[in-house]
Amino acid sequence: MNSRIFSFKTMWHIPHDLETVWDYVGMVAHYPQWWPGMKHVEILHGHELPVTVGNAFKFTVASPLYQLCYTTTVTDCDLGKMIVARSEGDLAGTGTWKFQEHAGETQAAFIWEVQLTPPVLAAASYIPRVRSVMHFFHDRLMNAGEQGLRQLLQQTAGLK
Repeated sequence: MNSRIFSFKTMWHIPHDLETVWDYVGMVAHYPQWWPGMKHVEILHGHELPVTVGNAFKFTVASPLYQLCYTTTVTDCDLGKMIVARSEGDLAGTGTWKFQEHAGETQAAFIWEVQLTPPVLAAASYIPRVRSVMHFFHDRLMNAGEQGLRQLLQQTAGLK
């Protein structure tokens, strides 16, 4: 296995119905409004909803030590169940969202199989301690996303 590849799996547990969670995850241009660390998202091709093959987006994500810019293109989609996207730029690889609803809670799993392409970060990704820091920043970003979405949906539910 290529030691430069990062394999991340994150599981979100959102206390809302699947359709609502699916829609908010699908509205990627709105991520910076509720997802700390997501600095900018731009629609390059297609639209947000419904999620369809060929939709493309440019992301800028920041951690305390570095910033990553990458594009994703949806390569597969099963509405309400799964989104697969190819990533290019500072992160090259594949990201997959998988969704399931259980007893009024939506489980959203995100699987990210990527490698860093900026030369300094790519070289650093071979160093175990640096890799650990990169894993920490990824986990921190994803945890902030889960908390941001939970808070947004709680506020939205309170407005009804």
